[in-house]
Amino acid sequence: MKLFKSGDEYVDKKRNQFCYEAGIITAALLFLDVLIRGVILDREPSEYAVSGGVFALYVCLILFRYLMSGLEYPDVFTKQTYSKKRREIFARSMASGAIFLVLAAVFTGIPREAEGWLDLVVMCFLFVLFYFLMNAASLYMSFKKNKDLLDK
Repeated sequence: MKLFKSGDEYVDKKRNQFCYEAGIITAALLFLDVLIRGVILDREPSEYAVSGGVFALYVCLILFRYLMSGLEYPDVFTKQTYSKKRREIFARSMASGAIFLVLAAVFTGIPREAEGWLDLVVMCFLFVLFYFLMNAASLYMSFKKNKDLLDK
């Protein structure tokens, strides 16, 4: 954005560092607000919902920007490497889903009826799907970026 560019690389780098630090401090304060009001003081959710929403927006924005930047997989240049990494992502997603399923069963208890099992399996499936899609999108963006760099 031209508005914040000074023309001096050092000044721009320092300004970015200050903005990053301010964002982290703000996110930490929002998270502390949610933690203190929601967990420790057990207040009504309406008292800390805005803090929780802004914190979630901050985290999601950073995650989305990072995933779409194409920085996650710098070594993916060929279609074969892309396919291999995609299979690895699928295997990692399935393994993470299995761990998630076990941990969810341990912390929430093993379901006794079919409806509880259905909830657990659907929650696990959504976790695996979301995890896979995030990583697959990041892989695709990295592949596209790396391919564009090779073409130049």
